Order: sequence, then C-alpha cells, then structure tokens
Amino acid sequence: MNTVVMSVLVTLGILAALRLLRALAFRRHRRGQGFMARRLLRRIDATPEQEKLFLEELESLRGTLSGLREDAVASRLALARAMEAEALDAAALDALVAPALGRIEAARTRAVGALSRFHAALAPAQRLQLATLLRSPAGLRAHHHGHC
Repeated sequence: MNTVVMSVLVTLGILAALRLLRALAFRRHRRGQGFMARRLLRRIDATPEQEKLFLEELESLRGTLSGLREDAVASRLALARAMEAEALDAAALDALVAPALGRIEAARTRAVGALSRFHAALAPAQRLQLATLLRSPAGLRAHHHGHC
C-alpha cells in the first residue's frame, strides 16, 4: 500500500511541478511575449549577441516545456481513471509516472545547459548585476527610468 500511496503522491507532485514550469515558461505580459526577458537584458546591458543567445535559449526551453502540458493533462486523466478503480494498480501508476519524470529530466537538462551557456556569455559585471536583480523580490519587476 505504501508503494501505491507514494506513486500517487509522486504523480501529484509531478503534476504540480509541471504546472509551475508551465506558468514560468508561458508567462505573458500585456506588452507581448519576451517583454520581461528583454527588459531584464536591458537592465544588465546585454549585447545584441547576448540578447539573441538568451532569447533563443528561452524559446528552446519553452518548446521543451510545451510538450509537458499535454502530458500533464493525459497524466491527470489517467490518474483519475486509476482512482476510479476498485484497487490501485501500482504498476500502472509507475508506468504513468515514468514518462513524465523522463520529460521533466529532459527539461531540467535543457534548462541547466541554457543557463550555463548564458552564464558563459556574460561579462563578470553583468553576472553581478543579474545576481543582484535575482536577489531582490522586486528587482526583476522594478521600473528604472533610462534602463528600459
């Protein structure tokens, strides 16, 4: 029974993680897609080459994450069917969780690679500025005249 409960909890955790990743990847701003990224890049005085690299990596990550949404819906429906059954099938739950974990791992690998490439493209002063912005809760949202 512990395996079944653990499988259900892992599935629910995966679905929550997918929802969070989707929200982060598909966040839209009223001024258009990429607005926040471009604003951030201006705040760290990114070169056109750095901006191009960052936006390409971001778009690639969005592509990787977009498939997760459909998988999350399918997983949710399969989980609903499993919960309707008289008894939970641990093997079926494991089979349900395995593809999602693989896709999440692929997205994690893609994100780490993208961040590594972007980090390598930044000058030390830009990395410090970005770190400062990331530390401040309002740092990425704050409007600074002359920087946007």
